[in-house]
Amino acid sequence: MIEPIPFRRVISIRGKLQTVGSEPLHVVCDDYEPYFLKNHKLVTPATDLINEVICHYLLKIWHINTPNVALISLEEETIKSDYGARHRPIYYDRKAFGSKEVEGAFDATDFLDIKGKVDFKKLYRPEMFARIGLFDMWVENEDRACDLKNLMIIELDGRFRFLAIDHTMAFRTGAYETMKEKLFFPTEDNYLLQSEYFRKLKRFLKTDKTRLNTEKENFYNCINTCKHYFDDIATQLPDEWGFKQESKTIISEFLFDEKRNKDVFNEYIRLWQ
Repeated sequence: MIEPIPFRRVISIRGKLQTVGSEPLHVVCDDYEPYFLKNHKLVTPATDLINEVICHYLLKIWHINTPNVALISLEEETIKSDYGARHRPIYYDRKAFGSKEVEGAFDATDFLDIKGKVDFKKLYRPEMFARIGLFDMWVENEDRACDLKNLMIIELDGRFRFLAIDHTMAFRTGAYETMKEKLFFPTEDNYLLQSEYFRKLKRFLKTDKTRLNTEKENFYNCINTCKHYFDDIATQLPDEWGFKQESKTIISEFLFDEKRNKDVFNEYIRLWQ
């Protein structure tokens, strides 16, 4: 059983992140925890936010580290400053999406490199990099590409763990109608596993037949579990975001199509070679 997505209310705004795209607000909610807050400008369906919630639950099933999330309300009287055209008070007439800030996490693009075994041994479960890459191909998230964007690092007990963030551009950037054909077309230089970092990393990871068979078994176990819980995941989406049954059916059939998943895993195997 999946855990219901919690509901929070903003009590203060710390500022706005100067990022390309969503420019999330940095807020503190009524649980006294910091979140990064996104809206979808009242566009329906709110595909950016829908993708974030669905991918959050799928990542949890895959046992991939990702921040906790919440549905968040931001009252007009709380917005005391002008945070730009993307954060007009009217956009918060419906629930927004919040990703909880992970203390100590930092951007992988500023850090990751492997010059030898010393760097490799600093990683906790380095194979999780490949698992995140496989997940991205499965949901067709091209916003965590070769530059390692939207991949964070957490240090714990002197070792570094990977943290996957920002999934607004999954499922073909919300163009759900294009997913009806259920085809997988890997795009060059648009995936994590096509990065120079992975080419260095995989030199230190075993790629024998036993390991790849284990990877395959895990891949299909994760998919089957996601399929089992997909209806429950869909119920976590607020009605006001406009996630209709047709879109739910398209995404479900896309994710759980046997032929497409075979192609995804075959591409994963190719990228190990």
